[in-house]
Order: sequence, then structure tokens, then C-alpha cells
Amino acid sequence: MTRTLFSLALCFSVAGAALAEEFRFNPVADTSIFANVGGGASSWDDVSDAGSDSIWVSTTGGGIVRRGLVRFDLGTIPDGYRVVSATLTLYESRSRDDHDIGLHRLLAGWGEGGSNGGGVGTGAPAQAGDATWRWRDYGVSEWSTRGGDFVTEASATLRVGAQNASYTWDSNPGLVADVQGWLDDPTSSFGWMLIGREDDAQVAKRFDSLQSGVAGQRPLLVVQAMPVPEPASALLLALGGAGLAAAGSRRRAVALRR
Repeated sequence: MTRTLFSLALCFSVAGAALAEEFRFNPVADTSIFANVGGGASSWDDVSDAGSDSIWVSTTGGGIVRRGLVRFDLGTIPDGYRVVSATLTLYESRSRDDHDIGLHRLLAGWGEGGSNGGGVGTGAPAQAGDATWRWRDYGVSEWSTRGGDFVTEASATLRVGAQNASYTWDSNPGLVADVQGWLDDPTSSFGWMLIGREDDAQVAKRFDSLQSGVAGQRPLLVVQAMPVPEPASALLLALGGAGLAAAGSRRRAVALRR
């Protein structure tokens, strides 16, 4: 009994020292990029919306495609921490229908300049540093592919419906892997691209950006992370677990002999 209690206390002690901590982040940058789904004379290569209070996704009735970009700085999470969960919450202030919005991990850096379309969904002339459909840094560096360089498969997808409501992409292996990768290699922390319906339909959605006048409606990334146990602690935890398992087996064996 004494040995069992010791092992149990040991397990609780080690586990208690490694409880996950919560870290909350608003973006360090977000913007919208635009393109004409039908092509033609208006390519929208020189349009962005970095300074507005909105992030636009999906298409208008006129066939203008919108994609949102959002990036976070995870610098307050200590080195060596392991991500346990990650969620992203956005506030939707305008909606035309219900459809899926995917978070796609970006593969290249991008900028946020001074463009500001005033939240009406058409953007404004790009300024130095802005990301556009063609440029990731306006006039300096282009995307490898028009519309952005990102992982084709979404890290998370959520059905987004009624406006004036918050929506949370719940933690899943894809989001956890993205955030852990950014934590392990901050030089790869380019954020996500938000992609919705891009057929020729009036289904545009508007989310509040980091410039929103309502702090509680700004994009919010919540990360649960914990320190990775030192090898000695991990060994003690394993031994404690083994001790508990052995004690349980002995109790069952004694009970069967009675």
C-alpha cells in the first residue's frame, strides 16, 4: 500500500508540474487580397485592404474573389514548450450564406502596408509593403502563385453562417501542428490564409480585423502549451505509472485467489 501511494503521489507531482498554460494572441498583421474570378481587364493585382477594420473572404455577385490573411507572433511562449491545443476565433460582421471557410497554412512571408478600403469590400490601391493577389510585398516580391503560396489542404475547416456572431475553429491535429511548427521555427510563422467559396456567386463574408474598434471582436488565437518534461522527470513519470500498473495487477491477482 505504501509503495502504491508513493507511486500515485509521484505521478500527480510530475503531472502537476507540467500542466498546460494558456496563451492568447491577437494578430500582428492581417489583410485581404482580391481578384476577378472571370479575369479580363481588371486583375486587382494592385489592390489590398491592410488598414481597414475588416477581413474579407469569398466572392461578390460581380465575381470578385477575396481571401483573408492573418499572422501571429508566438514569442511569449517559452522555448521548448509543446502545443497541446490551438483555436482561432473570428467575429463575422456580414454574411450572405452559410459555407465552409478553410484555414490554409501560408508558405511565404507577406506584408501589411497602409491600404484602407474603409470596410466596404473593394479594397484600396496597394501601398508599400502590402500583400495583393500578385504581390506578397507590393512592388518588391511576388507570390510564386497568384493568390498566395499556401498548403492546398486546409488545416481546419468550419461552416460559418449567420452574421454578428463569433466562430471558432476548434483545436485539431492540423492546427496544433501548424502552431507547433511556428513555435519550433519562428522564421516559418507566416500565418493562415482564409479561403471560402470562390465560384461566381454573391457569398462574401466579412470578419473583424485587428483594427476593429471592439477589442473582443478582433481575431484571437488561443494556445494551450506545456513545458516538455526533462528526461529525469519523464523517467520518474514512467516509473510511477509502471508502479501503479503493477500494484493494480497484484491487487487483482490477490482478489482472484480469495
